[in-house]
Amino acid sequence: MPLSNPPPRRLRLRPGTVLASAVSLALGTPLAQADEPGADTLEAVVVTANRREQNALDVPYNVSTVSGTDLANAGANSLVDMARLMPGVSIPDVGARANSGNSLIIIRGLNVNDPVGSSYLPWGSVPTVSTYIDDVPLFVDLRLDDIQRVEVLRGPQGTLYGSGAVGGTIKMQHNAPDLTHFTAETSANVSRTDHAGAPSYDAHVVLNEPLGDKIGLRLSAGYQRTAGYIGATAATVFGPGQQPVLADPANPLTSAQALAPIAHVDDAHGDNLRLSALWKAAPGWDVNLAYQRQDDQSSGFAHETQGYSYQTAALAPQEPDHRTVNLESMTVTGDVGFATFTSSTSFSSNKDDNTYDESQFLLNFNTPLVYGNYPRATSFFFDTAQDNALTQEFRLTSTAGTDWDYTVGAFFQRQTQHLFQRESIPGFAAWSELPGSAAAANAALQALGQPGNYANFGDFLQTYYGGTRPSALSPTDTNFGYLRLSQFKDRALFGELTRHITPQWQVTGGVRVFWQQFNQSLYQTIPYEGPFNSTLPPPANLTDAAGTTVAQRDQGYHNHTLKFNTSYALNDQMRAYATYSEGFRHGGVNAVPVGTCIFCENASVVPYNSDTVRNYEVGTKGTVGSRLRYSAALYRVDWSDIQIQTFGQSGDPVVVNGRTARSQGLEFEGAARLGAGWSANLGYGYTAARLTQGFSVVDIVPNAFVPSTTLIAGFEGDRLPNVPRQTLTGELNYAASLRPGLDLDAHLSAAYRSDVVTQINNTVAGYMHLGGFTTLNGSLGLGLGTNWHTRLFVNNLGNVRGIVSAGQLFRNDPDPRYNVAYPTRPRTIGLGFDYSFE
Repeated sequence: MPLSNPPPRRLRLRPGTVLASAVSLALGTPLAQADEPGADTLEAVVVTANRREQNALDVPYNVSTVSGTDLANAGANSLVDMARLMPGVSIPDVGARANSGNSLIIIRGLNVNDPVGSSYLPWGSVPTVSTYIDDVPLFVDLRLDDIQRVEVLRGPQGTLYGSGAVGGTIKMQHNAPDLTHFTAETSANVSRTDHAGAPSYDAHVVLNEPLGDKIGLRLSAGYQRTAGYIGATAATVFGPGQQPVLADPANPLTSAQALAPIAHVDDAHGDNLRLSALWKAAPGWDVNLAYQRQDDQSSGFAHETQGYSYQTAALAPQEPDHRTVNLESMTVTGDVGFATFTSSTSFSSNKDDNTYDESQFLLNFNTPLVYGNYPRATSFFFDTAQDNALTQEFRLTSTAGTDWDYTVGAFFQRQTQHLFQRESIPGFAAWSELPGSAAAANAALQALGQPGNYANFGDFLQTYYGGTRPSALSPTDTNFGYLRLSQFKDRALFGELTRHITPQWQVTGGVRVFWQQFNQSLYQTIPYEGPFNSTLPPPANLTDAAGTTVAQRDQGYHNHTLKFNTSYALNDQMRAYATYSEGFRHGGVNAVPVGTCIFCENASVVPYNSDTVRNYEVGTKGTVGSRLRYSAALYRVDWSDIQIQTFGQSGDPVVVNGRTARSQGLEFEGAARLGAGWSANLGYGYTAARLTQGFSVVDIVPNAFVPSTTLIAGFEGDRLPNVPRQTLTGELNYAASLRPGLDLDAHLSAAYRSDVVTQINNTVAGYMHLGGFTTLNGSLGLGLGTNWHTRLFVNNLGNVRGIVSAGQLFRNDPDPRYNVAYPTRPRTIGLGFDYSFE
């Protein structure tokens, strides 16, 4: 996660009036009087949304872009920061620990998932918004460092960007090596956040080196450290071997664990590196090579217990996470006369090692016949997740200037994922061997009319269930093991064809045809209960002393998506358009045990279907003179077989299908040069997203321990969760030359998010209605000569304590310590320095 706002780089400034005069008087310097030519004229915005470079005003659908300079000016160096500049784009900011996992990007209201529950394990379903790093499809909470621009394509982009783009696509384009001259830039920032115990800081460097006129290298690297502001009130104290320290050492059989406060559990730090090379292999042919690595580490989640203020009451709030992302890519582009040929090859690796507090699960199930009323109810999950993907795309893009334009191509991707989990109950093995530890179990058995005369709880588990004694396991204290293996293959042919009927009127049609295969395997062990938990015969389930269950499923798809678009240039400065587009997100299988065992699921939750969207959109975009640019769109998205990520009876992540939903609304963006050094940006989005059909998914097969339960349900008219009805973004910028060699820049931005609901219906536990809030960011900078720039900045200027997201960490959790809320980061004040030279 970013730590503080970086200063803008090599600003080109011009004189102004009011603000400049005030600063001029304070500094005792005269104002420069000469205007810089063209400073009050909007520059053309170039995008590659259609896989070719175009003026954004010529792209006949809603696409937004923000340049690297604009990102720096706004202090935006993450996707969460970027979303504050884009109306209709929502990314709940749940802190470094939670942001690093699953994609939380919401465009046009397509969301039914809970950011609180998603912060622990990789989702089984792909996000509704696809993300591209240059030409590589990959989601990571990317540090926006050395970025040329970010493009946001709203609405389904299935024909060109594939099955994960049902809501839209975000493209992050890095700066390419410059073959003309050497450049270097370096920046450093330090800041202080209210309630944080230490400063945050970061440092970054960019080097560009041409090696002759055919080869160039570019390096960007950075380090950032974010100070935590969440404290823990009563955390378990651990001693050697991760054993809980006893509150009453004289009574190990009945003593609770010792508790103590901990400060700043959400500290985070990370580093990033990108090395790219450009080779002009032949006239008209370029080869781009890139290697990128990002390493993020965090100590714990930035959530508070509901009702507390920047404090958590969790029993084990230190939940470290270490995520490493590596990306290697090669892009070859060449002029073949009638078209431009592009080959994009990439390999990505996303590895995550983390620990999270599972004490709430143990608190719910710590009954006499399950855990014997163990008095030190603290539990951890240790997770390792790995996601590797090989992607290859070939495409031909026609040269401009004819009556027909086209883009055609072929796509292949092979993705493999594995998730390994081990749950531990610290101290349980030693306690289970103590004489008298089976007292609660013996009493429960006697109440059922069964003999209860076990000397300790280890004897009870081994004899009564046929399981493995906790002290006999390696490592000891292991309670649960889980291995999920997944593989996905996607092969597709795609194309878009545009006919320019007149110089003003064009019509475009597009199609993507794909063949996909998905399979998943699950290996699960509950060693304490052994074969008692695994009652199905082989090969569906194994019956052994480790309580092993095995499940394996696969599913294939062959389908297509369509797109139709037409636009008309009403004059040189205004274009109107209409679009129909389809989106498809592949289905899959949940490899979960089914049958009559304790943690078996209903067979109906094994497969889940693909979901589809149909998007209808009309809009207009254009300019007014040379100082005002705008775009506006009305849309309706019909969503069928909505995929919902949730957790099953055993706590395993599963994907299930609801029925239908609809999102409709409007989007507006405007950018203006106001003259005399002033400029402004304004964005507004309205989204009405609701279920149009109710549904209910029954999860659990009833047995002696667990009744049949509805996993998830929704009712017609329910709002989709975490979707604000209204978003409003605004920026006001000012630049002036105070005297030769001394320049001023000032920036003020505001972001408003209206109310949201946290669950898909208001009858379930954890449903909350969260009010809207507005945050303000501001900065004041001075440019010293052509090389130096320094800036004072304030984020969350009003110190607004908005609740971004909230809910329960465990479904139907009665323990209030694990009802959590994510607050906005408190006010942060900092100072940044930047130096560049050529």
